Amino acid sequence: MQKCINIVLLACLALGAYHWRQETIRMESVLAQLEKEKAEMRLGMDKVRDESNLLRMVVLANMSKIADPIPNKLLTVTAYTAVELTQSEDQQLLTASLSKPKEGAVAVSRDLFKQGWVFGKKVYIKNHGVFVITDLMGSSKNKSVDIFMNDYDRALQFGKRQIEVVLLDV
Repeated sequence: MQKCINIVLLACLALGAYHWRQETIRMESVLAQLEKEKAEMRLGMDKVRDESNLLRMVVLANMSKIADPIPNKLLTVTAYTAVELTQSEDQQLLTASLSKPKEGAVAVSRDLFKQGWVFGKKVYIKNHGVFVITDLMGSSKNKSVDIFMNDYDRALQFGKRQIEVVLLDV
């Protein structure tokens, strides 16, 4: 009887060892597959990094063509308000584009208008922000931009400045 029990125990141990070995092989296979995927992901990341570096080098090499498709212009920049334009307080003012004057809008001189600085286009005025062209300046002005401001004192304080202005292609 003892022999039978020993044989059964030995068979159970052998079967357990077999299953343990099978599970170990399966886990090693899973780990190997994960390592392979990790290596592939690392290669993919390296490829993206290489492509990114290549693109960065191309951009830097062509920066003057990319960053300055429309050249910056050094223009005379002034400010105006509706107060300067009205004779009476109830008078309704419209810009040359037939919109009401408002903050964030600019008038451009007619020479710039003829060069494509037209209504609806946006300009960036260095250190002042982005503005929409909605109005035209008088015919005597050249190479000039006039920023609309609601506050008369602020417009006076702004004065007349030479500032870099860029026509945005948006």
